[in-house]
Amino acid sequence: MRRARRRALAGLAALLAGCTTPGSVPPVKYFVMSDLAPAQPLAVTPLPQVLAVAGGNEDAFYDADSLVFSREAGQRGLYQFAAWTDRPSRRLATLAERRLETRGRFAAVSGATAGVNADLVLNLNLVALYHDLTVKPAVARVEAIAELVDWRSRSLLGRRGFAIAVPVAAENAPGAVAAMNRGITSILDALVPWVEDSAAARR
Repeated sequence: MRRARRRALAGLAALLAGCTTPGSVPPVKYFVMSDLAPAQPLAVTPLPQVLAVAGGNEDAFYDADSLVFSREAGQRGLYQFAAWTDRPSRRLATLAERRLETRGRFAAVSGATAGVNADLVLNLNLVALYHDLTVKPAVARVEAIAELVDWRSRSLLGRRGFAIAVPVAAENAPGAVAAMNRGITSILDALVPWVEDSAAARR
């Protein structure tokens, strides 16, 4: 009896081991959130302000390592084998910082964590970032809220929301990422001049 039981347990262990052998589970694919239209320097005299960019999130669920999707209204899920190389809120702030710095409209631009003595702070909060499969064709929804603050007077210079839905060519993670990157790029296209104009109006 004991010998038969040991054989049965050994067989079960072998079966379980066979289900988890290397290569049986798809590897996680990591995607980079990208700005598809890098800025060009402006031929203008820079504003005297130093700008710091801070990233945050309105809903921590969208700031997950894994890509987010929705198959039913009011519900969200996470892709099991698709993830970002960096947290979305942090990456979005980095992309905005690079755009603003490259354009040269400010005396200097840095991340809020750099500890610089800034005149203005841009708080860029991620509101939503997900693959919406509840509509046909599916779309990537990207939404953010920006607040520009005069750090010297602690006053709010402006607050604006940015939202876009971009059609997804293929209903999978690579297709969703491609659409999300187009959405991020469009939001940066609108965000950057708004920040520059708001700062110039403060002078």
